[in-house]
Amino acid sequence: FCHGWLYDEAEAQQDAERFFAHLDGALRPLGDRLAALRVAVHWPSKPFAEPEAGARNPAEALRPELLSGLGDLARSQPGLLDRLVARLIETEVPLGPEEELELDALLRRIRDGAPRGGGRGGALLSPLHALSFWLMKRRAGQVGERLGREHLAPLFAALGDKAPRLHLIGHSFGAKLLASAVMGGLGPRSLVLLLAAFSAFAFAEEVPGTRRPGYYRPVLAGRRIAGPLVALRSVHDRALHSLYPAVTGGGEIARAAASPGWLGRARDVVVRSAMGAVGARGVGAPDLDLVDVQRSGLPRCPAINVDGSRIVTRTEWLIGAHRDIYHAEIATLVLMAAGLLEGSPAGARPRPLSPLRLS
Repeated sequence: FCHGWLYDEAEAQQDAERFFAHLDGALRPLGDRLAALRVAVHWPSKPFAEPEAGARNPAEALRPELLSGLGDLARSQPGLLDRLVARLIETEVPLGPEEELELDALLRRIRDGAPRGGGRGGALLSPLHALSFWLMKRRAGQVGERLGREHLAPLFAALGDKAPRLHLIGHSFGAKLLASAVMGGLGPRSLVLLLAAFSAFAFAEEVPGTRRPGYYRPVLAGRRIAGPLVALRSVHDRALHSLYPAVTGGGEIARAAASPGWLGRARDVVVRSAMGAVGARGVGAPDLDLVDVQRSGLPRCPAINVDGSRIVTRTEWLIGAHRDIYHAEIATLVLMAAGLLEGSPAGARPRPLSPLRLS
């Protein structure tokens, strides 16, 4: 299990324990059929704060001392900060066409001097906040790919037939981190992305308006996951429905300035679409409901979208239900993806299987 952004080590451990407690409850019907090893991955997910800083309020976490100092600079020299951030964004190297479109839209928004506050959440996000978002998204990808390539993939290769079955669960930017670990060579049995904070077209066969595949397309095309990729979304996740478009340049201003015609509309859809808001797009994935899945189970598909809007509803200021992942239904979804539970009219039940180990 890997957490999202703005967590220190203690918070990451606490939230992992909370998630695993729900997972243990879902595992209980399996009795002693398996031995489950639980691993929590912590990564440096605060863009500017000290590692021991413990602010959990999103507003405080987004405004550390460095941001405050740069805010003073922006007030004393209007326009200077926007120009500096624009230059920094120009140096960013997009991993795939979906990120290329996002960065281009964000750069245009800053250069055009688009007023902030016209769209939902826009008043709270300066160009510097957008840059810190990009730094964290990039860091999650770098950490994950290196974790897979240099550490976990060689470890599992060395274990051979003795390797435990590996199931990956990532939340927010942690979802990007674990997808990147698979890109780095790690071969899990399942990959569950909870409210994933990266492009909905990252796994697409063709990113609309580009004629190119998403950066993570090899994960599906190369069958690097033995089982399914499951993407959970919720309409109550304001961080991904409203704030994500604001920091990728896809807010109301960008839509008004989008290029006319199909190509402009297609690219605008890419810029505004986070996986945790609309699911994985361009992969031919069926769309299921989290409550219904408890009875129907998961189909045998490489990728599956699951709408958790009836369960993932508990909101916090600014981010909505983005952190509301601690539910028995989500734990059950993870075990269905792992092939341990199946749906039934009475609810999820153990699948007939021989004793196995789960990692």
